[in-house]
Order: sequence, then structure tokens, then C-alpha cells
Amino acid sequence: MSIREQSGLEARHTEPPIAHAAATTATAQRRTAGRAASRAGDVLLTLASVAGALCIVGAVAAAVFHITLILFSTGSMSPTIPAGAVAIVREIPASEARVGDVVTVDRPGALPITHRVVSAQPLAGGRTELVLRGDANAENDPAPYDVTHVRLVLTSVPGGAQVIAFFSNPLFLGGATLAATVLVAWAFWPRDGDRTSRREDREGGQRRRARRSGRRAGGPGGALLLLAVAGGAAVPAVAAPAPARADESVSSSRYLTLTSIADPAAFAELRPGVPVRWEVGVAAATPAPATVGLGLASTGPLTAALDVAVLSCPVRWVGGTCAGSAQTLVAATPLPTLLTGRGATTALPPAPAGVAAIGGMPSGEQRWLAVEVTLQPGASTGSADLEVWAWTSADDARAAAPPVALAATGSAPPLLAPLLAGGAVVAGAAIAGTAGARRHRLERGGTP
Repeated sequence: MSIREQSGLEARHTEPPIAHAAATTATAQRRTAGRAASRAGDVLLTLASVAGALCIVGAVAAAVFHITLILFSTGSMSPTIPAGAVAIVREIPASEARVGDVVTVDRPGALPITHRVVSAQPLAGGRTELVLRGDANAENDPAPYDVTHVRLVLTSVPGGAQVIAFFSNPLFLGGATLAATVLVAWAFWPRDGDRTSRREDREGGQRRRARRSGRRAGGPGGALLLLAVAGGAAVPAVAAPAPARADESVSSSRYLTLTSIADPAAFAELRPGVPVRWEVGVAAATPAPATVGLGLASTGPLTAALDVAVLSCPVRWVGGTCAGSAQTLVAATPLPTLLTGRGATTALPPAPAGVAAIGGMPSGEQRWLAVEVTLQPGASTGSADLEVWAWTSADDARAAAPPVALAATGSAPPLLAPLLAGGAVVAGAAIAGTAGARRHRLERGGTP
């Protein structure tokens, strides 16, 4: 045999081991990448499952134990519960409320109020008369509350209101549900590496490992996990109630105290022709008798599109009704006309710059103003900052309404989040079924 022939024979005997080693290396790399992807998928699936379980636990707690959340947008309970805090509350019979408890009381025709119990007096028929006071307030609430049930504040978390509001956004809920479905589908979908591994296992007579892998990744347990994760993400979208809001705040100066009561959600979504009410209490403690001026101020482009009306009551409004003699300070008037047409009068001390005087009161009395804000038709954009002012010749104080803005146009309807959640569950189940069928064909050696 010639040297050339012998070299060719050696080459023929040498090439297959080299090719086999390269293929083995490539297969090992694919398996390593597959294992890394699988581990990452397991971690993400575990996190999603925990989040889903927490959602389910929260829904069960709300339904069975009557535990809900309250978001505090203002500071009448400061410093115990500051503005921006979120509180966990549980509904209890009013007869179980004790002096010192912080409770939320629902008021017919008005927003709920969350204050501390000062006294509790049992009444007939399972009712209880509660006297409440905010920790930041100098006086008790003007009238006691005759109630059968209240919500007891169990604990609170400062700064949690914005977090809860973000996670309660319908678009976030729907997006999170869809993301959970995509995550599960990615984790369970058969890959080329899975097909190669199974073919090698079948050729090597190792079918049991392939069956175990198939059961772990694509069997009924995987489908159940998919539904648990997607369903858990759907729970807050379908069942989360709009939280009650404690929105009474107090602002003070040296001699003046203003108490503001408003619904931030209503002011943030003004609709043409629909009035939104803001109540402001004014009290003074001057060293000598004085006249207190009352006025309005507003800035922002939406000011030009607002009408306002102002009523005055000598006592606090209850359910939108004045128990005393109500007085109209300002009939329904375009806000720009009010701001440019009124100024200081001889009966009042000079108003602060930019403030339109609307009335006055003796310092020994109090006034509760009801400011009704109505959006004019045709407004398309903008916002406004509305303020009530009180002043004497030596002092002034102001209370700010929640940010005034237009209702969003083209925003998500209330059913969008439940529809997205339900669609994600259906889509997830379909993906799981398709993945299982594809994996079954791969195990049988068919075409994917």
C-alpha cells in the first residue's frame, strides 16, 4: 500500500471521531443553554405563582373576613396615619368599637370618614353612637355617628397609597395578566433541544427520563399551574373593589384653621355639566375680635372653563345638607368672571394677591363653605389648582382642592381589565393545550 493510500485511510478513520466530538460539544452546549433557560423559567414561574397566590389570598380575605384597604389622600389622622398611607381595615359591629380605636364610618350621601373613637354609646336595635376626632384636628367631629357597622383600622403603611393605586390601574392589571400567560407559554413550549434530547434518549433506550420530563413540563400539572398563575393575576382585575378614601385634611396658620373635605377622584375626572362638591370649614382663634375674609383663587388653563357656586353654612354640612341657615355667597358664575370682578371691600381686610373676596365672618364664629365646581362644555385639555382662602389683617391661611382635571377621553372602560384577564386565561389554556399536543408528537417521533 502506498503512503498516499495509507494517509487517506488514516484520514477516513480520523474524521468521524472529530465530527462526532463536534456534534457532542454542540449538543452539550444546547443542553446547557436549555438547562439555564429552564432554571430561569422556573424562577419566574415561582415568582408569578407567589404573586397569584397572594392575589387569591387577598380576594378570599376580602370576601370571607371583610378585610379591605383604605387609601389616605390627606392628613386628618397625621401623624398616626399620614397622607399617602394605606390602611388595612376589617368590618366589625359598631358595638365592638372601643375608645381609642381608629375606625372608618360610612356616611349617607357623603364620603366615608376615618377618625379615632372618642366615645361610644350603645343604642337600641344594635346601633351605636360614636363620637370621632381626627388626630390632627383640634375638635371632635361636629355630630356623632349613629351606625351599626364600622371598619376597624388594623394597621397602616406610610407611602403605600401610590403603590396600591398603581397596581390597581386596569391597564397594569390586564398587562400583568397577559405577561403571566406569555411567561407560562414560553416556559412550557417545546424547543428544538427538547426534540433532540428525546430522540437521543429514545435511540439509547432511555424512554423513562423522557416521559418524566414530559410529565413535568407539559402534563396536567403544567396546565394547572398555567391556570393558577393566570387566574391569580386575574383576581385583582375582576374582584378588586375601589377602595374607600379618607379625604379630610386640615391646614392651619397662627390664628386660622381650614378643614377641607373633597373627593380626589371626582376632581381628577370632571365631566361637562356635572358639578363636583368641595366643603371647607373655616374657624378662627384671634387674640381680639376681628373680621375674617373669605375668598377663592385659581390658576391653570382649565380655570377659564369652570363655573363655581359657593354656599355658606354656620355648622358642618351633613350629607350635603345644612342644619342651620344656608346662605348663597356666589351663584353659579364663570370662574374667570368671579376672579376678575371681585376684590377687596370696605367691610373686609385687604385680600391676598390673586384672591377674589366672596364674603366674610366674625372671628368668633365658624363657616362651612360648599364650593360646587362645574366644567363648561367644549373644554378639551388642561388642569386647574383651586384654593379657598381665609385672612385677617394679620394672618392668612388657604386650603387647596384636589387637582382639577378633565376626565380621560378614550380611557379604558371599567370592563377592560376583567376582559383582558379572562382572555388571558382562555389564551393560556389554548397555548397549554397546543404545547402538550406538540410535545406528544415530538415524543412519538413525528413532525412538530
